Order: sequence, then C-alpha cells, then structure tokens
Amino acid sequence: MLYQANHRSYRKKANYKPLVFFLILLGLAGIAFFFRQDIKNLFAGDRRLLLEKERKLLQEGIVKGEPKEGEIKEFKSTAKDFVTSNPKEGISYHYAALSGYYEFLLLGFRFDSVTLSKIAYTGFQEFLEQDSSYLPLVEDSYRQALRAQAIDPEFLESTDNRYLIAFGESIRQKLSRSALNKLLISIEPEKLSPELKSGYAWTCLVGSALSGNTEFLKKILSSQDISGSLLLSARESDFLIALSEFRAGQYVSSLNYLRRVKNTNDDFLTGSSKILEARIFYYQNLSPKAIVLLEEYYPGSGDRKEEVLNLAREILSKNQTLKTKLPVED
Repeated sequence: MLYQANHRSYRKKANYKPLVFFLILLGLAGIAFFFRQDIKNLFAGDRRLLLEKERKLLQEGIVKGEPKEGEIKEFKSTAKDFVTSNPKEGISYHYAALSGYYEFLLLGFRFDSVTLSKIAYTGFQEFLEQDSSYLPLVEDSYRQALRAQAIDPEFLESTDNRYLIAFGESIRQKLSRSALNKLLISIEPEKLSPELKSGYAWTCLVGSALSGNTEFLKKILSSQDISGSLLLSARESDFLIALSEFRAGQYVSSLNYLRRVKNTNDDFLTGSSKILEARIFYYQNLSPKAIVLLEEYYPGSGDRKEEVLNLAREILSKNQTLKTKLPVED
C-alpha cells in the first residue's frame, strides 16, 4: 500500500490510565497495610476524645441526680464502637463499664439516704428480688471493668475502674463483706470522677454497715467532702452505726444508737430499730423481753407485721416454753 507524504496513522493508541490507577491503588493499599495500626490509633484517638467529650456532658446531670437518657445512650453507642475497633485496649472496656453504670442509674436507682437505710438493713437480696432489671447492667459493668484491669495493668491503679468493680461486688454479693470493705477502703475518693463520688460514699456506707466496720463508717460519715451529697439526717447516721455495731457483735453500743433513732414517728427507721432491738435481746438470751417488744410493736407495724411474726417464730422455736399473744400460728 502507498502512503501519502506527511500521512499520520489513525491506529488506536494503547490506554495506560487504568493500569496507572490500579498501581496507585495497590500502592495505597500497601501503605495502609504497613501503617494500619497507626491509622487505627489515629481514629481511636478521635473516638476517645469524643467519649471524653460526651462524658463531660452527662456528668452534670448525674451529679444533680438527673441523668439524661439521650446523653447516656449516645455514650453507650460510642463506647460500644470503641470496644469493637480496639478490642485489645483496656480503656475500651473501661468506657464500656462506665456506660453500663450510667445505664444502671438511668433505670431510676438513686444514691439517696432512704435507699441507703433500707439496703443497709435488709441487704441487697430483697432489693434485687423486687426489681431484677438492675442486675444484668451491674453484671455487665462489673465484667467490663475486670476486663480493663486484666488487659491493661494501668487499670489496677485506676480509681474509677476500681470503684466500678467494688460497686459491682456490692450488688452481686459474691465477695465476703470483709473483702469488699477492704476494697472500698483502698479507693482514694479525692481521685474519683465527679459523677462517681456520691455512689462511692453510698457504697462505702452500705458496705461498712453490712460488714460491721464501724470505724470506717464513722470516718465516711464525718467527711462532708465524701458523704455530704447524700444529705443524711442525724437519725439516719445513728441507724447506720447501730447496724454496723450489731453486725460487729457490739450489742450494747448498738442498743444505745437504736434508742436515739426511735421516735414518735412510726417510720421505717423507728420500726426497724424496734425489730432490731428485739433481735438483740434474743441474741443476749433475753427472749421473754424480746417477745414483749414485738407484742408492743405489732399492732402498729403496718406492712411489717410478717417480719415481726417471723422473728417471733424464730425466737419461739428456740424457746419451747415461751408463750406469746402474737398470731404466730395463723
């Protein structure tokens, strides 16, 4: 074939752009692979900053006793994502533990003096029987705090994380009272985050009243920086000390405090003091006197009649010759 001078071929030239684009992507993928941990840490750092920011927002509501559902749900969602993306970091599980604790408060639990007195008297079992919805959240928070401690030794010394474990142990009731008390004593309250301080004071008072550590109980009661937010009355404080002394076997001291608690108002504190006083006389081998006290209290005991009768039955089972006017056979 003949070609004219200056003729240009119109044959299609090879297009190398897709190949170049592919090579660039391959290079970026390689860089991402080798620096994947640095990239991961970069985004983890951003998410951690976000968690701290969200925590600051919800702290104020919790300190006021007014936890906000939206803020707590948002914190929980972010904490869950953080654990998923950082499963080998202790801080991830610490945030997850906090989110469970916050959600526990969202259910309506309050660290107030009324709840404190009742649980210090009955223990947690009756409380959990009345509403079991609290336990799964406490259990999850407790487990996550333990994971944080197991993965990262730093959390062995973390005041907030240690408190979350102690609080979980208090509700779960699997740890001995003396061991729980030792754990609570080891926590430095001045290092706690603001939203955990009232819970710590509350847990310390319950724990010491249940375990009979009156010295620690009085220390917490006398420290306004710790217990001030609970707004305990003098009667409530005396009642807690009476319970602690009773569990320590210091019956004379316990009776002295119980008599300061009782008054003309037949409220929970007065009723509990009368029942506990009868129990102390029973333990001191003064069963007739204990029965007399129960007989006097029974007519006005209201919804606590069954508690009075159960104690009377217990006393009578150990004293076959003792008689009572109480309807223990009904």
